[in-house]
Amino acid sequence: MANPAITHAEIRMYRMGTGDCFIVKLFAGQKESFKLMIDCGTWQGTKAHLDPFIQDLKAYVNNEVDLLVVTHEHKDHVYGFEVCQDVFKQGFNIRKIWMGWTEDDKNKKVATWKKDYGEKKKALSLAADKVKDALEDLRYKAQFTSEHNGSAMFAAREKFSQVLSGLAELQVSVQNGQYKGMLEGTRIVKEELATDNIQYFRPGDIVENLENAPGVRFYVLGPPLMWEDVKAEAGGKGESYQHNKELGDSDAFSAAVLNYTAAGAPASIIPFDQKFVLPDPASSIPALYGKSENAWRKIDFEWLYSAGSLALRANSLTNNLSLALAIEFTESGRVLLFPGDAEYGSWASWHTIKWPHKGRDGRRHLTEDLLNRTVFYKVAHHLSHNGTAQRLGLQMMTHSDLAAMATLDYNIISNGWKNTMPNRALLKDLLNQTKGRLMIMSESDLFFDLLDEVPLHNKITEARSKMSTEENKAFNTSFIEQKLYLQYRVKA
Repeated sequence: MANPAITHAEIRMYRMGTGDCFIVKLFAGQKESFKLMIDCGTWQGTKAHLDPFIQDLKAYVNNEVDLLVVTHEHKDHVYGFEVCQDVFKQGFNIRKIWMGWTEDDKNKKVATWKKDYGEKKKALSLAADKVKDALEDLRYKAQFTSEHNGSAMFAAREKFSQVLSGLAELQVSVQNGQYKGMLEGTRIVKEELATDNIQYFRPGDIVENLENAPGVRFYVLGPPLMWEDVKAEAGGKGESYQHNKELGDSDAFSAAVLNYTAAGAPASIIPFDQKFVLPDPASSIPALYGKSENAWRKIDFEWLYSAGSLALRANSLTNNLSLALAIEFTESGRVLLFPGDAEYGSWASWHTIKWPHKGRDGRRHLTEDLLNRTVFYKVAHHLSHNGTAQRLGLQMMTHSDLAAMATLDYNIISNGWKNTMPNRALLKDLLNQTKGRLMIMSESDLFFDLLDEVPLHNKITEARSKMSTEENKAFNTSFIEQKLYLQYRVKA
């Protein structure tokens, strides 16, 4: 006997702090049919803080999920698996686990890339430590005492150190001061929660006929196959939402902070051609460097501030490796979009996928058609400027029922992120296209304008007031706000 058709989905976003943890339940009438979990992370939090959320999650799914999707290896997407590992290991059953192809450690291409990328992450971790040590060095601090605005200059460096450490912590696992490699939350999923049930996906893969999910089709949009797409953080004007700072690559910085010699550095991070490398710098440079009359020339610590570029690049690379999914209810064509933290390079690559067929009208590229039919969007990268493509993303989400959830909470977030999250242009477009059906993890301390004069809550309320009576009733019936989570019901 065939399973009854799916009638609706319940999407629950846990409010642990800036980071993703979702449960998507599919229902056939009143009967639960399929349970999907996407990520389990937050920027930071103790066991005491996170445990109530995870206990509620376990009870909500009755200790079992049909599918766990881990989008990418950032702390704000996997930290819960680390902190609450005992809860997950005790009586919690995961039938299938999905990850992007870039997490398949048996793939030779992935192994080679991870070794190279691991060097950059190791350099980032060491740089963050070196900057922190420099700021604690009394000799360094003394340099600012005679400088004009020296106190402000030193305070700015302290702020930079905090932000850099935060970005390093987001993606680097360190134990007892030593770089460990894979984030502990990811390791636990792969090595302790998985039971030979991990599948790795590439863009263009289509999965359907999953047990207990009749009439539901999964389209894999990312991560991209091409390295150039992974590296692309943003597009031009109109392609992605603009930020006022752009920083370049910093492979040379990686080599320097890791103390590589010309002979020992991996070819991928050598900054100069071999002919420009001194064969024996020890013979002359230290003598000149050590002379007291040259003390004013020293930049013992200043070069470390190049670490900001490295940190941002590493962060964007991992975001673009997100397993991005479009979940389609095949009968109605309605789509749920979960892109992880995909940035512009990934979004643009979706439109080059060679799908086996066009969209439902037989004309449009399938990716564009899926975006046109999206009725629920999990906003990528916490409302940042580069987390949502403009022309190739949000502007294509034209369905009148569009709703969105964003995982941003100023109570638990790196202070450095507050400069870019939320992006005001993105906020404006989201409110317009969702008619106020924008559900944010926490609206506390969020403002709609750059002068911090218009509370975001007020603008959301204003946008919702423009719904029709029928739309307003449907939204209020579908939306549930609780201390531990926000939940939204979507018709299939």
